[in-house]
Amino acid sequence: MNTLTARFCVGCGQVLDELSLPDSPSSWITAAAYREKYGFRFTDLSLIGDACPPCARVFAIGRHEPLPETAGHRCQDERVSIVRPAKNHS
Repeated sequence: MNTLTARFCVGCGQVLDELSLPDSPSSWITAAAYREKYGFRFTDLSLIGDACPPCARVFAIGRHEPLPETAGHRCQDERVSIVRPAKNHS
C-alpha cells in the first residue's frame, strides 16, 4: 500500500495542502477542510510535523531566533498575533 505524506503544523494543527493544482501555491488549511476536500482519513496518511508561517514566527520568538522568511507561503488563518512582554522599568 502506498502511503501519502502530509505536513501538519505542530502548533495549530493545520495541514499543508500540497495536492492542489501545480500552478497554485501550497496553502495551510484546517485538518477538517483537508479531510473534506480529499476524503482521506488521517490514519491513511504518513504525517510529518512542521510549522505554518504564523506558528514558525511564534516558535522563533520563543527561541530568540530571527523570524523565518515566509515568502511564498500563506496561512489561511492569519489571526495569530505576537505579543512581546513589556520591559519592567522599576
